[in-house]
Formats: sequence, structure tokens, C-alpha cells
Amino acid sequence: MGGAERPDDINLVGEWVGHYTGHYDETIRIVAVDGFYEAWKVTGDDFVPAGELTWRVNQNTLQGIGQVAEQGFRNPRMVPGGLEILDADHIRFHWKNHAQVEFRRDD
Repeated sequence: MGGAERPDDINLVGEWVGHYTGHYDETIRIVAVDGFYEAWKVTGDDFVPAGELTWRVNQNTLQGIGQVAEQGFRNPRMVPGGLEILDADHIRFHWKNHAQVEFRRDD
């Protein structure tokens, strides 16, 4: 986490843009639901399409799960992951043993 900011000091709800390596920029929408942040794809790719949950983390611990799949959205599954808040306008999600994507606020 960057600086002295804590997760509860920053509202992550809204639209964010992330660059998925090997693909292109994609937009996600983060919503707060029952103590969790959920990130839903607004635009998708050949692996996880638009309208699907891309990750979900506990608002306090920033630990949770992220969705991965094979091309064509085959064998979709959730793997452990975590969110890092870099600052109020930049976050990074890590899919354990997979990838990481940095997002910038798009509001």
C-alpha cells in the first residue's frame, strides 16, 4: 500500500481501467457488497468476458479471490488473490501464481 493511506480512507467504488498483459486496456466496475469489493468486467477479453466477476476482496484485509480461465472462457475458476492500494487513483490486483494488473481510476 502506498503512502500513509489505509484501505478505509479510500473509496474504491467506480470505474477503473487496467492493462491486461497480452491483451489491451479493459474497464472494470468496482462495487461494495456486504464488506467486500467486487470488480466486474465492463469490457472483457478472450479469457474472461464482459459481465463476469474478475475479482472479489474483503474490504478490511484486501485478500480474496480472482477469476482465471482458459481462452474462450473455458474452465473458469477462482484462485486466491489480493489487492494493493497504491494511492487513491491506482490499485493493483495479484492473482496468486498467475498475473497482476494495475488499474487507474476512470471516474
